[in-house]
Amino acid sequence: MEQEFHITEIKDLPEGDAARLDFRWVIKRRRIIDFAINISLLEGEKSIDVFRVDTKHEYLHEQRFWISPKPKPLNMDYNVAFVEKKKEVFKNYERWIKLFKEARKRGEM
Repeated sequence: MEQEFHITEIKDLPEGDAARLDFRWVIKRRRIIDFAINISLLEGEKSIDVFRVDTKHEYLHEQRFWISPKPKPLNMDYNVAFVEKKKEVFKNYERWIKLFKEARKRGEM
């Protein structure tokens, strides 16, 4: 039997912006079989993708949208990847959003 979980956290940022952190995972037999972690910048009514790591498209990959929209494949166990990437998101989301906004301001996106 599969169990699906979803948590969303909204974090206030400097300059009046906010970040949305979304975590979704599916467990079967005590193992993660599918997951997605997203960071979005909330600007007014818009939600803009900044970072994503997920298991869609048949493989584990991440996207750092301030660097490239192309997915970067990851070779990790799903349980390990979910735990490590969740820690990484909480540690770095503010810096990543800042990098995203700077790249956008320079016209790199």
